[in-house]
Amino acid sequence: MTTPLVTITIPTFNSAGFLTLCLEAIRNQTYKNIEINIVDGYSTDDTLKIAKEFGVKKIFYYKGYLLGARYQGVKAAKGNYILILDSDQILERTAIKRAVDMVQKSGLKMLVFEENVYKSKTFIEKLFDMDRRLFNAVCDLDPYTGVILPRFFETKLLNQAYKNIPQVIFSKTGGPDHAIVYLESYLINPSVDVLSNAVRHIEPANLSVLWRKFYRWGYTSITVHDFGKYHTLMSRKERFRTGLFTHGMFVESVGSILLLILKGLAFKFGYFMAKSGL
Repeated sequence: MTTPLVTITIPTFNSAGFLTLCLEAIRNQTYKNIEINIVDGYSTDDTLKIAKEFGVKKIFYYKGYLLGARYQGVKAAKGNYILILDSDQILERTAIKRAVDMVQKSGLKMLVFEENVYKSKTFIEKLFDMDRRLFNAVCDLDPYTGVILPRFFETKLLNQAYKNIPQVIFSKTGGPDHAIVYLESYLINPSVDVLSNAVRHIEPANLSVLWRKFYRWGYTSITVHDFGKYHTLMSRKERFRTGLFTHGMFVESVGSILLLILKGLAFKFGYFMAKSGL
C-alpha cells in the first residue's frame, strides 16, 4: 500500500467551541500524510487562532454558504483524496488509514464515514443518537432517499462533480450542499461503501441550538429547492427515514420520528422566511 496525500477540507464560522477537538483528532491520526484546508467565513471568535495554534497553514476566506465554501477547499486541494469534514466532527484515530487502505484495495472512488454522536446525555442528544443508530443499521445509500453521505472522495471525482453543479447556487446554498455533492458524484460513479466507526459528531444539545441550526439549513436551501435540477432531490429528502421499525429498532424509530418533526419545523420555518424575503 502507498501513502498518498489526503486533503482534509473544513469550512468554519465561529467554530471555536469545538474546532480544537476536531483538529486534535486529525493530529492524532495514525495516517500522517495529511494536509488541512480551512475555509473560514470571516469568524469573529478564536477560530483562526486555534487553527494557527495547530499549525494549519492553508486558510482561505469565503463570504457565502457551505456549498461554495467547500468548493474553495476542494479547488486548493493537493491530495489524491479529499475528506470533506465539518468542524464539529471528530475522527476516529485510524479512520484515514483505514479509508486509504479500503479505496486502494477496492478501487472505490468514495466512502461514507459512519458517524456516531459524540455525546448522548441530554434528551435532544439522545434523539440524535437514536436516529443515527437507525439509519446506520438501515444503510440506505441511495442519494435521493438516504441520509448517509460520503465524505472521502477521489479528488478527480469530486472535481468532476463540482463542475456539474451550477455555479449560480454556490454562494447561497448551505444545508443541502452535501446531498448535492453526493448526487453529482453518484451520477458519475455510483460505487460507494461505508467505513465503519469513523467519526463522532457533536450534535445540538438542546432545542434552542437545534432550532437555530435547522432554521439556517432551511433558510439556505431555498435556491436549491426551487432549482429545477435538484427539485426532485429536495422533495424526496424531506420525509421520514427509510427502514422505520425494521431491524428490531422500535425505540430508535420513535426517536427518529420525533427528531425529524423538530428538525422539520425549524427547517420549514427557515425556508418560508427566506421565501418571504425576510
